[in-house]
Amino acid sequence: MKTTIRALALASTAVLACLLASCAGSIDTAALLPAHAPAMHRTGQPVIALVSGGGPGSAIISPISNEDFKRALESSLVQSGMFKNTGGGGYQIEAFITSVEQPAIGISMRVNMDVSYAMRRNGSVIWRKRIKSTYSAPLGEAFVGVVRVRKATEGAARENIATLIRSLDEKQL
Repeated sequence: MKTTIRALALASTAVLACLLASCAGSIDTAALLPAHAPAMHRTGQPVIALVSGGGPGSAIISPISNEDFKRALESSLVQSGMFKNTGGGGYQIEAFITSVEQPAIGISMRVNMDVSYAMRRNGSVIWRKRIKSTYSAPLGEAFVGVVRVRKATEGAARENIATLIRSLDEKQL
């Protein structure tokens, strides 16, 4: 009887761990793209992004990889209309993901993200800015806590990129 109860408890724990791990999933790069962040000013030039600081050290539950953030950043900058495509020969944006603060537990699934940016043209820094963003995943987005943290992390990155586009647009490169 004790063996059966112990085996059942162990099996239940294993199933729960698998469910939580699969629900958390990895960051969806498409979810990092701002839905609507058009730029008024056009450079007519390509842009390339260099991203560092992301990954396991910057977030515990759903880390953003440097490559995912790079893809989202470049896609968003081109989709905004500010840059004609991705590649060398134009502008270079450097992004250093300083921190991604996620809740360990709780009802409020708010994630804070801090990214330091530098824009280069012909090797010279022409613009710098540190952008802090916050996003809270509402209960309606997901019920499971780890999924809500992932959604909040994606939202904080999306807000950060949208703020970057607005800031660069004001700069009128």
